[in-house]
Amino acid sequence: MRKFVLILAVIILITSVSGYFYFDKKFTPPENNLEVSEDQDTLDIQWVSNEDTEFAALLVPVNIEGVPNTFYLQFDLGAHSTLFHEKALSSISEKYPFFDSSSFDNNNPFRFNLGMVSVSIPKVRRLNYGQEINWKGSDVNIIGTLGADILEHKVVLMDFKKNCIGLRNTFPTEIPMESIQDFEFTKRKVMLQGQINSERTKFFYDSGSSAFELITDKDQWENLALFGAVEKVYQANSWGSKLDVHNIASDAVITFGLQEIPLSKVTYIEGTSLIQNVLMYFSGMGGMIGNKLFIGKVLILDAKNQKFAVL
Repeated sequence: MRKFVLILAVIILITSVSGYFYFDKKFTPPENNLEVSEDQDTLDIQWVSNEDTEFAALLVPVNIEGVPNTFYLQFDLGAHSTLFHEKALSSISEKYPFFDSSSFDNNNPFRFNLGMVSVSIPKVRRLNYGQEINWKGSDVNIIGTLGADILEHKVVLMDFKKNCIGLRNTFPTEIPMESIQDFEFTKRKVMLQGQINSERTKFFYDSGSSAFELITDKDQWENLALFGAVEKVYQANSWGSKLDVHNIASDAVITFGLQEIPLSKVTYIEGTSLIQNVLMYFSGMGGMIGNKLFIGKVLILDAKNQKFAVL
């Protein structure tokens, strides 16, 4: 009964005028304060693995001016803005005093390089998360997240065949027109138009959810499950919160343009917020897709023109 009342309250909030402005403000990203050079480059993907998958997280290399080490950012298009881990920045400042992470501003922006692409940020978004830098050994030191704000500056070519990411200024001209599709990029959310089992829908693409092909609600999960398949449940950590992940085999097919991609697993997650679940329901979204769906494929995103292609 209590859950029903909460759901009803959220629905009323969403459908009211004040509710519209509440959610519009809540999910509107802050101003994009990245300053990105016109250079182009291709970055090698570094995968983080765990006991459940070899595609737990997608990392890209980043270099800081004056620091000889290579660090890594998680490439997470589910995050509306690029941010950095406070512990990592403090650790770098301790070893390299000229890198004063507490003094970044318009006159002294934080500068880093994604290959040949230079980026500067006058106001750094920080999160009290992550680990201090391990200066010994060969640890992969993750210092933050490269978010969807990069899409407002670059066409991103994610080549999961060659395990690399291209940062380009224009959409590749060699891509056949019939492969190019429209997508929505409202409030820095990548919403790809596609089909699942020939039913047209849209999918929220979150490159930070690397380990998953399709995350959906429980009803859709049951509809897409392979008959007789047995679910597997494990616990995952999301920014310190424990979530129960339910996977089950599926023989559904997701289609983008000319590309038909068979699903091997479909997922639903317990522990997400009520607001997230209700928003998914009312948005008409078929679910959230992660990098695992595109392994062996190429995904190109041009947010300025809201065009994408899967090859």
